[in-house]
Amino acid sequence: MKMTIRYNSTTYNIDSNTGIDISIPVNFNENLNPKFYDTSYPQRQYYKEGNREYNIKKGAGCNVPMITMNIHCSGTHTETANHIINDAPMISDIDNLNFIPSQLISVNPEINSNEKYHADSDNEDRVITKNQLEKLINPNTFTESIIIRTNPNDIDKKIKNYNSHHHPYLSNEAIEYLKEIKVKHIVIDTPSIDKYNDGGKLGNHKIFFTNNDNSTNHNTVTELVFIPNECIDGKYFLCIGVPNFKLDAAPSKPIIYKVN
Repeated sequence: MKMTIRYNSTTYNIDSNTGIDISIPVNFNENLNPKFYDTSYPQRQYYKEGNREYNIKKGAGCNVPMITMNIHCSGTHTETANHIINDAPMISDIDNLNFIPSQLISVNPEINSNEKYHADSDNEDRVITKNQLEKLINPNTFTESIIIRTNPNDIDKKIKNYNSHHHPYLSNEAIEYLKEIKVKHIVIDTPSIDKYNDGGKLGNHKIFFTNNDNSTNHNTVTELVFIPNECIDGKYFLCIGVPNFKLDAAPSKPIIYKVN
């Protein structure tokens, strides 16, 4: 389907059949998911009633699966301020997650960055800096969402154990810059915008989800995506598909549409 979107007095054309899914599939009962802290993997069982198991492989008339998974630590998910702040908006409270004007950027995280962070940095830490973002982002348009692909961009991100291979994270100044240019949604291919272990402070999350008057906002952070190399940097429209969960986060299926 051909679609026309009018944004900031400019008309853009997209083809709904060319959307690219940048979520990581959730595999059940298999060790084929990324790991972040939690070393288990999503589990699937089937509802039982007496001696009957609702599994068509066992002769039932339909499948009725029941799943157990760690939303934040085993796959693509979208989270809200409720992740870190009591009584903040839940994922079910967030509206307008369709066709968000976005910029996709590719970043080579820096080692030994001198930009500030709220926890001690290690010599081998790789950091996404404000200085890099300023060079890669056009701050004048399509900044409601920034989609960040980190290099190297290997397919093993889909099953990577981030407990053994710590991910790049953003400096505090980088997060403050994104807020300054009015970014409402961050999408990133790492398990967190914060350091693997920042002492439980989640300082970048607090910066991004808190307004200058200390109130919470309706921003979102989508983590653990995988952006194929064939997706070139530039302007996209982003749709973040989430279920209507009364939770701080939910598994999500972000799809991006290249702007023509």
